[in-house]
Amino acid sequence: MRRDLPGFSLRFLLAGVLALSACDGGSEAGLSPDEASLGTHESAMCLGTSVSSLTLSGASTYQGDMAGGGTWTVAYPANAVRLEYYVDGALRSSDERTGSSGSWSFSAAGFTCGISNTLQVRAYPMVVDSANNRTTCWDAPRSFSYVVIESCPVIGGQAHSLAMKQDGSVWGWGANFFGQLGDGTVTQRNSPVRSGMNSPSGIASFGNHTVAVKQDGTVWAWGDNEYGELGDGTITHRYTPVQVVGLDNVITVAAGIYHSVALKQDGTVWTWGSNTYGALGDGTTTQRNTPVQVVGLNNVAAIAAGFHFTLAMKQDGTVWGWGANYFGQLGNGTTTDRLTPVQVSGLSGVRGISTGHAHSVALKRDGTVWTWGYNGYGQLGDGTATARYLPVNVPGISGVKLAVGGYYYTAVLKQDGTVWGWGDNYMGQLGDGTKTQRRTPVQVSGLGNITAITAGCNGTTLAVKQGGTVWAWGWNAYGQIGDGTTTERLSPVQVPGLSL
Repeated sequence: MRRDLPGFSLRFLLAGVLALSACDGGSEAGLSPDEASLGTHESAMCLGTSVSSLTLSGASTYQGDMAGGGTWTVAYPANAVRLEYYVDGALRSSDERTGSSGSWSFSAAGFTCGISNTLQVRAYPMVVDSANNRTTCWDAPRSFSYVVIESCPVIGGQAHSLAMKQDGSVWGWGANFFGQLGDGTVTQRNSPVRSGMNSPSGIASFGNHTVAVKQDGTVWAWGDNEYGELGDGTITHRYTPVQVVGLDNVITVAAGIYHSVALKQDGTVWTWGSNTYGALGDGTTTQRNTPVQVVGLNNVAAIAAGFHFTLAMKQDGTVWGWGANYFGQLGNGTTTDRLTPVQVSGLSGVRGISTGHAHSVALKRDGTVWTWGYNGYGQLGDGTATARYLPVNVPGISGVKLAVGGYYYTAVLKQDGTVWGWGDNYMGQLGDGTKTQRRTPVQVSGLGNITAITAGCNGTTLAVKQGGTVWAWGWNAYGQIGDGTTTERLSPVQVPGLSL
């Protein structure tokens, strides 16, 4: 079911927490008599006014553009409203609308997929007299706050790749021995074919299964199901999408190697699949073929999943982890596995998270990148091969808008549209034209104007250019680059015939 607003499609749902706020009135001390009288007059005019309702009808974010809209109602004697629109605490725009009720709309550009943003709408009642004098009643606001996450349009699995088009279709290519492409077969595809999933708001993959959230908040999955990672109550592989049992109101999903994760609108996290090391966060090591709630975790804004471990970012910018921790990938200073969430030590101000095979990546609001966990191939980017049990800053890289973890490497997208990487490069996944391992960042060759990137589990990297073309490089043994061959690519090549 689509819930569209006129003028834009409901492409991505928002996770919302309604917040009512009030402001203290200003003092009149030091005002002139005329100014004091005016303040008293305005206070009298605002007496009894309120914004009786403020609702969100829908919102969309796609390829960096955000749009939203809803309704408002004010109580007499108010006969107008002032609306202010904030993103991450910064005022982006405002407008004033007359009447006792009506609609509001907001649009802005410059957003990045995979990154959490907080959208807040504040409404203040107003009184407009017959001479069009306007009085804003600052003491009676109402506000909504929402966490906004746009799913990236390209995703890399263990040996397959997926893309979401603007028309709602999903396309896949590469390995398909478990049906992870969702086209109803187990036939390897060296070029994109259409999947059986339609109009998702987001997709995720890291192993041999794929998970998608639809615009109605339901979750669907297909591919490998050996550990119940499809969440349909069975361990039967599925070649076409099946619905995850008992899960609704979901806004985004993540996929580990053998488990799956969902974030609901209420800020809770739900998991299913393999739980050998506690990756499900339910306090046990019991495999779950249907979703269970992660214990003791709320107000979550983003999720990520790796090899037997899971990360979550809260709305306050802190990061939490659970599951396998043998290389310190949970970032709490130990190598002890955790069956329930623990906080990553010394990390705050985070706006995006990602995982590799056994390392973790965080992007801070200041554009710096922080990493921890396994570092045998230099994937932490700190110039060493030493595992880190606590987050370290990646030196020499700044101005980053998106950071993603791959199998034993990391890739980032900078504000200038260039892509950089470090770590394992045995299959050319760093895209610098070599197979040389890098312990510090190097730039991907000949690639610019990029809007989104993803790093696959086994060494394939994908990027989307402005205009919607898709480019890929690295491992290609199963055709996951999508260029019709199985030839490794040490630098980016375009995926033919695919435009998002």
